Amino acid sequence: FQHKQGTARDIYHTKRMQRVFTIHFTSDHKYLVSGSDDTNLRLWKAQASAQIGQKTAREESALQYRQTLVKKFEHLPEVKRISKSRKIPRVIKKQTAIAQIQKESSERKQSNRIKHSKPGTVEFKSERQTTVIRKVD
Repeated sequence: FQHKQGTARDIYHTKRMQRVFTIHFTSDHKYLVSGSDDTNLRLWKAQASAQIGQKTAREESALQYRQTLVKKFEHLPEVKRISKSRKIPRVIKKQTAIAQIQKESSERKQSNRIKHSKPGTVEFKSERQTTVIRKVD
C-alpha cells in the first residue's frame, strides 16, 4: 500500500492481539508474518479478501473480469470510494471511540483544573513531556 496516503489497504486483527512490533512479507508476497507483544508470530494473507487454494477456470475468469472493471472505472468517485472502503470490526471501532473519548475527557479535565485554580498552582504539561519517563544526561 502507499504508506504516504495515510490509510492501510487492509485491516488485520484478532481479539487477543497485542501491539505489533514487526511485519515481514514472505518471498512470494502472498503472506505477511507479524510479531507482536504477546510473543506470537501470526501468518496473514497479503490480500485479506483473496481465497486460498486452487481456483477453477470460471472463478479465475470472474476475478480477472472484476479486476478489469475496477481498473477501467477507477476514475469515477463512487468506484474509488467502494474500492477504498474497508470494514472495521465493531469491537475495534468501539475501542477506538472509547479511547478517543477518554483522551478528550482527560484533556478537558486538565484544562478545567488550570482554568479554575489559583494562578501558578497547576502548571500546563505538554503531551510530549508527559511521555518522558526520565531524562538521561
